[in-house]
Amino acid sequence: MSQWYDALEAKQLAAGTMKGVEVGGAKVLLVHGASGIRAFEDRCGHMSAPMSIGTFKSGVLKCALHAAVFDAETGAVRGPPQLHAPPAQSLPPEMVQAFAEMGKVMAQIRCENLRPFPVAIENGRISVFV
Repeated sequence: MSQWYDALEAKQLAAGTMKGVEVGGAKVLLVHGASGIRAFEDRCGHMSAPMSIGTFKSGVLKCALHAAVFDAETGAVRGPPQLHAPPAQSLPPEMVQAFAEMGKVMAQIRCENLRPFPVAIENGRISVFV
């Protein structure tokens, strides 16, 4: 059943920062961007890694797992996931082949927008509707 949950004191989320919290059994990412506080499900739209262990800079969220990039205001995908491998000359040929095959699989996995949640701020407290 969806309802409003108290998440955090607003002063605990400074401008330009993000924080993962759990409210009502849901993992939520709170982001304090240029236009205020936003809340998203704390999972990447690519392979469900926690966004709270990624980065938030210049209005975008970046996933720590495959570097997918999302708009911090809307949750929209801004950049596709990336697969970074060490230089081929430093790897055995079978690993180079494995990375090539993994890249083909990764390219087929769709990257979805982050799921937003409504946010309210009252009496210095952030509440999220989940």
